[in-house]
Amino acid sequence: MGLTEPQGATPWRHVEGPCTASPLLLVSGLGGTAAFWAPVQALLRGRFRVAAYDQPGCGHRDPSDGPVSIARLAEDAADTVLSIFGARPVTVVGHSTGGAIAQFLAAARPDLVDRLVLSGTWLRADAYMQALFGYRRALLGRAPELAQGLTALLTEDMAGISAASLAPRPLTQGQIASVVARIDALLAFDGVPLTGQIRAHCLVIGARDDRIVPPSRQADLAGALPAATLEMLSEGGHFFPRTRPDRFVRCVETWLSAGDRAATRHGD
Repeated sequence: MGLTEPQGATPWRHVEGPCTASPLLLVSGLGGTAAFWAPVQALLRGRFRVAAYDQPGCGHRDPSDGPVSIARLAEDAADTVLSIFGARPVTVVGHSTGGAIAQFLAAARPDLVDRLVLSGTWLRADAYMQALFGYRRALLGRAPELAQGLTALLTEDMAGISAASLAPRPLTQGQIASVVARIDALLAFDGVPLTGQIRAHCLVIGARDDRIVPPSRQADLAGALPAATLEMLSEGGHFFPRTRPDRFVRCVETWLSAGDRAATRHGD
């Protein structure tokens, strides 16, 4: 019984857990890397066959040909499911932009998605998100070395922000182009037409102190889905799967264990 996929052949994906365990795919956000999920994957691998992967143009993977879109990223996610788990339904966990990808995947390929966990994500970009990500896009065009500092201001605990967090960090032209393309893709995403096509039961998770995708966006998403459970963490910021992995995994495992098929709402 294998626990970890052999290293070297596919450095852009991390697969761990018993081969006979229930399959679970982790889909990351704007950064698009498997590494985002390391704390969560370490906690889930005892119970699930859990996979995380780099999206095209991120981490260890080269960009794909053609424009970036949520639809194409969902196609890549479907290919990843098939290559790792075969043609069987899996639990898909998507955070932020990964949640948009997961929504599209669940609507387009219901045969591959058993249950859906949508974390720190949204139904469609409203005026606040258009302004925030539009500003981040403009900053990447005018002063890309400051982009990481803005992310720190929006995601780190306010008491922990330091000069090191805000220090300029140069980006290559390839990195800039990749992030800009992904911002354009997430802003263009509209999940409203997908809600009637998503058959999988959903857990929607947010954090009350998320300054990138505020909790009202998770409430709107859960309200639009026909069978959704909403969990709201009291804190953790936008990157709560990394800053509060124990709480995040507890929410996911409790919901999966309960097999709750009713739409409920309760807090942390």
